[in-house]
Amino acid sequence: MKNTKFIVVEGIDGAGKTTICKYIMSLFYYFSIENVIFIHEPGSTPVAEKIRKLIKFSKEEIFSKETELLLIYAARLQLLDNIIRPKINTHWILSDRYDLSSQAYQIGGRGINKKNILFLQNFIKNNIKPNITIYLDINPVISLQRIKTRQKDRIEKESIKFFSKVRNYYLKIAKKDKTIKIVDANQNLQTVKILVKKIITNFIKFSRI
Repeated sequence: MKNTKFIVVEGIDGAGKTTICKYIMSLFYYFSIENVIFIHEPGSTPVAEKIRKLIKFSKEEIFSKETELLLIYAARLQLLDNIIRPKINTHWILSDRYDLSSQAYQIGGRGINKKNILFLQNFIKNNIKPNITIYLDINPVISLQRIKTRQKDRIEKESIKFFSKVRNYYLKIAKKDKTIKIVDANQNLQTVKILVKKIITNFIKFSRI
């Protein structure tokens, strides 16, 4: 894992992950880093994108939380086998969500037993961990206010109570893991970008030592 350059952006829906991922891509360009792969979860491979549509937009039948969990890990396995594992030692990889999302949403939000998550992590042999994770922490009231005008997917339609549980689990993990950098995303975008730039700049400089 010495040569890996794997950055993940995390947060509940409406935290600004997509915007910040685009900003980080611009920082890569500024630092003349060209061998960058951007991915998002679930998705980023043809099969995983089909699974993403099922998870987010399927209205054909009721999803159990167990079905949702298995689909998420099926999509992640496709991503691991087709992009992350083959490229991890030669490219910078930036991901909008990764395994921490599964823990926060499935354990914190859905109430899935942690043992089931650990089993699936082991089953798909997911031993690849991000070098650094930027967690955009935001009050669910504010995040849902931000996305109220867009067409919401199945998960975005969840209640504030659900997203509060997800946020609390994110914070629980983030406070124990030094590779997770908490950024206050309740602030205006320019302030958030300044904080993210400092984190990414320090990481890039350290990686080049």
